[in-house]
Amino acid sequence: MRNALSAAGIRMLRERWTLSPILAFDFDGTLAPIVGEPTAAAMPELTKALLYQLAEQHPCIVVSGRARADVRLRLGDIPVAEVIGNHGSEPWLDTAVLEQFVADALPILREQLSRFRGLELEDKGVSVSIHYRKVFDRKAVMAASYQLGKTLGFAHIIPGKLVMNLLPNGALDKAQGLLRAMSQMQKVSAIFVGDDMTDERVFELPEDRNVLGVRVGYRRKSQASLYLPWQRDINALLSLFLRLKSGSPQ
Repeated sequence: MRNALSAAGIRMLRERWTLSPILAFDFDGTLAPIVGEPTAAAMPELTKALLYQLAEQHPCIVVSGRARADVRLRLGDIPVAEVIGNHGSEPWLDTAVLEQFVADALPILREQLSRFRGLELEDKGVSVSIHYRKVFDRKAVMAASYQLGKTLGFAHIIPGKLVMNLLPNGALDKAQGLLRAMSQMQKVSAIFVGDDMTDERVFELPEDRNVLGVRVGYRRKSQASLYLPWQRDINALLSLFLRLKSGSPQ
């Protein structure tokens, strides 16, 4: 992995820019800092301003594990070309079957995991997030959540930052959601910026998909080609994209 803001990283981004890529961003931990209460997540004002300016000039999308409606509220009037929610399923799927699966599973999840004090279950309609930031025995809750998710028939159980994400059979992940957006927008390339294990699905895409991955935070085992040292560096990356759009050499 190379630092996206280093000379070598900028060269890679500049080369990719010649393909007129979609610019795709995760929300939590990427556009917005990670916070103790997921409901309080918000973009800093400078990030909002830079993303607004960029989205006015170049196709930008957000690909989030949050429900699509939730992300839209947090983006406000920023003119992004698309918002992909629930890891990839929204807006691409008819979600009725997925919603019913989640509705049937939620009472069992609540009952079986009620012994973990501080645990929070987030119903996102077509997926479930199990937040265990406030749980004392995190290893135990991770193991129990994984086993229960498998028992209930969730097809994808993806760990995140102090969260377990449960996706039903037929749900899309972020890689699939992004690829559908690229097809819909008739784009052959993308730059995707994310920070979590759910984003590794995108970073792992084969080279012929032409998706350049930028990970927020260095992780040796990540499949992303580039990284940003800190979440706050997203502003420098957005500024770089604006310079690339304007054709500035600096």
